Amino acid sequence: MMKKIKKILLFLAIFLVIVLAVGAWYAHRINHAALPDYNRNVSLPGLRQPVEVWRDSLGIPHIYAQNEHDLYMATGYLAAQDRLWQMDLIRRVTQGRLSEIFGEKALDADLLLRKLRIPQTSARLWKKLDPAMQQRLEWYAAGVNRYMDDHKDNLPPEFRILNYTPEPWQARQSINLVGYMSWTLELGYKMEAMATLVRQKLGDAYLRDILPHWDENHVLIYPDFHLKKVEMKEMENAMAFIRRLNPPAFEASNNWVIGPRKSATGKPLFSNDMHLHLGLPGIWWRAHLNVPGKMNVTGVLIPGEPFVVAGHNENIAWGMTNVMLDGADFYLEKIDTARKAYLVDGKWRPLTAVREKILIKGRERPLDTVLYFTHRGPVMTKIGMTDVPPVSMRWIGNEDSGEIEALYGFNTARNWDEFRRAAHGFMAVSQNIAYADTRGNIGLQCTGRVPRRHAPGYLFYPGDTSAYDWQGFYPFDSLPYEYNPPRGYVSSANNKTFGDSLYISEWYDLPYRIIRIREMIEAKDKIDTAYIRRMLYDHLSVRARRFLPVINKSLAKARFMDSISVRARRALRQWDGRFEAGRPEPLLFAEFMRQFVRHLTEDEMGPELFKAYYNSFLFTKYLADHVMQTGRSPWIDNIRTSEKETLDDIILLSFRDALDNLEKVNGHWNLKNWGDMHRLHLQHPLGKVKILDKIFGLNRRLPAPGSSNTVNPFSYNLAQPYDSDFGASEKHIYNTADWDASYTILPAGESGMPASPHYDDQMKRYVSGGLFRDPFSLPAVRKQARYHMQFVPE
Repeated sequence: MMKKIKKILLFLAIFLVIVLAVGAWYAHRINHAALPDYNRNVSLPGLRQPVEVWRDSLGIPHIYAQNEHDLYMATGYLAAQDRLWQMDLIRRVTQGRLSEIFGEKALDADLLLRKLRIPQTSARLWKKLDPAMQQRLEWYAAGVNRYMDDHKDNLPPEFRILNYTPEPWQARQSINLVGYMSWTLELGYKMEAMATLVRQKLGDAYLRDILPHWDENHVLIYPDFHLKKVEMKEMENAMAFIRRLNPPAFEASNNWVIGPRKSATGKPLFSNDMHLHLGLPGIWWRAHLNVPGKMNVTGVLIPGEPFVVAGHNENIAWGMTNVMLDGADFYLEKIDTARKAYLVDGKWRPLTAVREKILIKGRERPLDTVLYFTHRGPVMTKIGMTDVPPVSMRWIGNEDSGEIEALYGFNTARNWDEFRRAAHGFMAVSQNIAYADTRGNIGLQCTGRVPRRHAPGYLFYPGDTSAYDWQGFYPFDSLPYEYNPPRGYVSSANNKTFGDSLYISEWYDLPYRIIRIREMIEAKDKIDTAYIRRMLYDHLSVRARRFLPVINKSLAKARFMDSISVRARRALRQWDGRFEAGRPEPLLFAEFMRQFVRHLTEDEMGPELFKAYYNSFLFTKYLADHVMQTGRSPWIDNIRTSEKETLDDIILLSFRDALDNLEKVNGHWNLKNWGDMHRLHLQHPLGKVKILDKIFGLNRRLPAPGSSNTVNPFSYNLAQPYDSDFGASEKHIYNTADWDASYTILPAGESGMPASPHYDDQMKRYVSGGLFRDPFSLPAVRKQARYHMQFVPE
């Protein structure tokens, strides 16, 4: 009997080893099947002449074609080679077709995304495109589709894991990315429901203090710009809240350009880092596109479109920061559900009904549903629900725009006038676009469709009147710009655009980053690329520097009997406000701020509203900043107690709770440094499934310095500390005196394939403060090349 048992156990062990070995072999095969050979030549049907591609040690392609047709075909092929699944995923987001691959859990997201009507807007814009521009997108699509035809049997692993095959790429789907970027940069839907609820529950006095106080933070991007004030009546009544949206992370950025007077080279030095949600793969794909005598441009592209979004050509450099435009307004509608009509100016108008069919993985039958629209836009809530009032949305992403033409214009611009002419097209994606050229000129241009509206627009409007409808848009020439300002530099960091003469938004970022950027620029007579690198990786928090005297003054009044509190108080008093990964003080300050915001708001808001507020990136900044600067606010008093709390009381309570919480987590407040708790966490869309992460190596995590308020940003959510998935999506320094002496870096890598060496080969240097040379001339490109291949006509 024992021998039989041993034989059975031996057989089972051998069988298990075989199963595991086969499983490991199969997983390895799936993960590596699509890895490209960057040195293998490829034949492309329809190609007119050979195209040479040099890739450097990071896998970044430098593409040399003899004509635009071949250039964009090759670019499409190479983008698909590195990022095909990401391209398909973004396409599905813009179409509202996530349920087809992820199942029912994506249904709410699909319903929202279909209300945005991004493909329908793209179809309208396609018809208005110049035929030459349509051709460029067609050529790009042909390259993408050729890659898919060549790799039907060895697609990237995500297609195998999710068990589906990508559809052919259509040229007009590249325009979908304009709507995608417009929606990810939109702030209104993230903020206005919260403001409306606070006002509804607590009144105007409480609302005023969670809104930004720009009189206390008067640092402007365009300080000398003025426009005649337009009289608009403030909205008085609005209420509603959209509960179930799936918004992307809040967006920010830095850019600055040093003019010849302050530049060590005598020519402009250009810096830009666009702050976005960080994941794997990253949003940007780097490439260098060259057609002799026609185009020579390098920078970052979005996988799925063929033009450099931010970069430089032979003559100019450009880069972007978010204007923080409030590009959406929400209207509380009065709807007759039986008649499917809504009331405007005393008359009932019929709702526009659009039937949608949504395929859902795991279901035999698709979901048939109807979406409703007013003259303003989609009804964002379900009609007929008793607890959720109907709310419609007007959004600039549904308006005509010209970003595709604008990007091509930037790629080929030779001077300021051509750059500005191209910038006219940036309407749905509002940006402050910095500029530099080889002739020594610098500039900064505000772009976007700014609605003529009843300002401010931070609450929901009543929908039963047309009085709050948009009355067109401000013309491009009314938007501010700077060109060769006397100060010798330009800069922006999502701070307030200019004064109150034109309402753009309420939701600017507080000026901590821009104050620090301008401090560092003003501190140096002559600036070189090494100094700009130090600026890009600066971790001094102006916010901490501003708050620490207030905190330390309050704590000095307290009598601590325990040594832990005494040492912690001394540490804060001696700390210089730098968020270095190897120091414990940033962790103590960050936990103090979490507790400070909680003690200010939780008692008044109640559990549900507080949870939403604690997850709101900007709102939590505004109130804390106002209270620390003024020491006054109705939020200070704890309404659950009979005493009248002061700011000193709240600071002391927050300090003690911070120490207690850190002790529970770490055993002691200074046993862990900032980088032990605050890590850059790059997650793949499938990486939340632990077994997939383990098998395919999808996610990455490293200790990180910085915070949301430092020039080098690594932001986190107060409700879910301290891992960061938001920061600089790229960093670049362009030297207009010598383009080959430029530098750049991505957070992870060029490839979207987890098994590729270029999936994450830039991450360690990115976190530690380094950059990579960015060659531009052909000799420099060939010197740094590791791979070389050709596309040849078939």
